[in-house]
Amino acid sequence: MRFRPVLLLTSVIAGLCSLPLRAQETPPMSFFITSVGPGSGADLGGLAGADAHCQSLAAAVGAGAGTWRAYLSAAATDDSPRDR
Repeated sequence: MRFRPVLLLTSVIAGLCSLPLRAQETPPMSFFITSVGPGSGADLGGLAGADAHCQSLAAAVGAGAGTWRAYLSAAATDDSPRDR
């Protein structure tokens, strides 16, 4: 009986191709950092406007199902205590 390498190789390739492939699951996004502004410079429209901008950025990449909030760095004033 002679060994037929081509037939063996074909069988191995066919066997590998029939193995089920597991899909790589991407963990859900919990935060993101952006430098994309709403187009009006530093005027984000307060926390509500910044939150809305974050929500729209998340929705644009398919992650808009949750609630997204902006965390801004600003000093507290008498008129505006520091919130986030």
